[in-house]
Amino acid sequence: MTRFLILLAAWLSACSTALAAPTLTDPNLSVTEITSGLSAPTTMAFIGTDDILVLQKDNGQVRRVISGALQPSPVLDVAVGNASERGMLGIAVHPNFPSSPFIYLYYTESSTSSDTSGSAAGNRVYRYTWNGATLTSPLLIVDLPVTPGPNHDGGVIRFGPDGKLYVVIGDLNRDGQLQNFPGGPTPDDTSVILRLNDDGSIPSDNPFFSQGGNVAKYYAYGIRNSFGMAFDPVTNKLWMTENGPNLFDEINLVEPGFNSGWEKLMGPDARNANDATSLFSLSNSHYADPKFSWLDPVGPTGIVFLDSTSLGASYENDVFVGDINNGNLYHFKPNGSRNGFVFSGAGLADLVADNSAELNETIIGTGFAGITDLKIGPDGRLYVVSFGDGKIYAISNATSPPLSFGVATLPTAEMGVAYNVDLNIAGGNPPFSVSLVTGLLPPGLNLIGETIAGTLTAVKGSRFTLRVTDNLGASSTQRFNISAVGAVSIGNSSLPTGRVGRSYGARLAARSGKKPYTWSLVAGSLPSGLLLDATTGRITGTPVAVGDTNLTFQVTDALGGVVQKALTLSIK
Repeated sequence: MTRFLILLAAWLSACSTALAAPTLTDPNLSVTEITSGLSAPTTMAFIGTDDILVLQKDNGQVRRVISGALQPSPVLDVAVGNASERGMLGIAVHPNFPSSPFIYLYYTESSTSSDTSGSAAGNRVYRYTWNGATLTSPLLIVDLPVTPGPNHDGGVIRFGPDGKLYVVIGDLNRDGQLQNFPGGPTPDDTSVILRLNDDGSIPSDNPFFSQGGNVAKYYAYGIRNSFGMAFDPVTNKLWMTENGPNLFDEINLVEPGFNSGWEKLMGPDARNANDATSLFSLSNSHYADPKFSWLDPVGPTGIVFLDSTSLGASYENDVFVGDINNGNLYHFKPNGSRNGFVFSGAGLADLVADNSAELNETIIGTGFAGITDLKIGPDGRLYVVSFGDGKIYAISNATSPPLSFGVATLPTAEMGVAYNVDLNIAGGNPPFSVSLVTGLLPPGLNLIGETIAGTLTAVKGSRFTLRVTDNLGASSTQRFNISAVGAVSIGNSSLPTGRVGRSYGARLAARSGKKPYTWSLVAGSLPSGLLLDATTGRITGTPVAVGDTNLTFQVTDALGGVVQKALTLSIK
């Protein structure tokens, strides 16, 4: 966007004069400050009920916020090139987190060790491992271009309901085929949304996969720049915001093979001197008009679907968009087919906000000092990242606590081990009714009232969506995942023979279940001089007498799985 760089500088150099507090047009909604003290925050992700990771654009830090408290030390600090729109830009949590403890980051990696050099080696997506305190073990997922730039780097990354990683990058000021110049340079990983497996490999069902080369990775192209992607929880379809030049910012529905039209088209086709016939066409590609446009750019950023009733039933599954230019929050009501929006004013029948009156019809909040991200929290509230304030806000219904599931994640299930998890319904008006909306529970587990209980009968995890409804009809939905593991077992078929007076060493081996394991001896006694380590399962020491000893060992895993095995230890 043409004004993004100017606005970044303005926010960062703002004087100490207090900025206006955010306000909402709906008196039934309220804004709560969650945390402050962030430096140029770009985006955030929940890793727990009250546990947030936040990216800071210019210093390459990932900060942690626990129960509203900004922790003193970053969980990651890397060198980034931060000129213009470069920096620490995007975060996504693996859909099976925390069983798969991976956090994905998109940032402009610096070619030097300095955070402030502005020297860029590339726009890169890394997969990090979350160890409970820091991000470790980076693995490069995809290496993207960074020149000429320095703006239009995109940076938003999202996992879709299909388990694939979606990555958006802007045009970097290039003029090639992906920018709809048919005679220009061939596809070069700019102006695209990439769709990747969680390890960076290319899914075979991508829309351009059969064409090979770079285009096999693409889900969409012809994108000037984007700071927002979201999936509709009802249709599972992808939507994005797109930044225009001096005219026409957009909201787009992104079907597989979508060509957004840049650099030939911005805004509706009918309002452009060029038309869709002038676009560069890949096999299986298609153009579609934006579902909404702003004639005068506002710099749209985060987009989100409110898949809860935390703001009231009338807002459930509606669309919210933030902007960087004005700090406005916009609200859009999807149509019945959920492929566009409905408006009360006749002026928006053309789906373009041409003037302030039409713009105001879509605004639900102001005074957020430059919004860079929107997220729905585990509590169902709408969270807003303010770039200019260095704060995170939460929006909720002012009249009653939001109805929500009190658990963000569910524990792993183990074969043969009783499973009983309370969903901890919070807010709303009891009694509550919990139902399965999509997907299936793992075999052997059942939804019983406000708990999931039973005993796993097959090693098969699942993803599913639950809905809780209260006594007044308010409801909230949340996606869950339960991983499954086999029953813990002891792998040893025998123990090595020992010798009197010689150092002895053996290790009991546990299979399946879930670490950590705890070992014990439940029958018999180890020969004199030998000891069992309950944590490692190692038997060590120096035996002092000859003999055969019958022993029964027991291992208990982290999920409560227990198994015993009888073994004989011979000392010669």
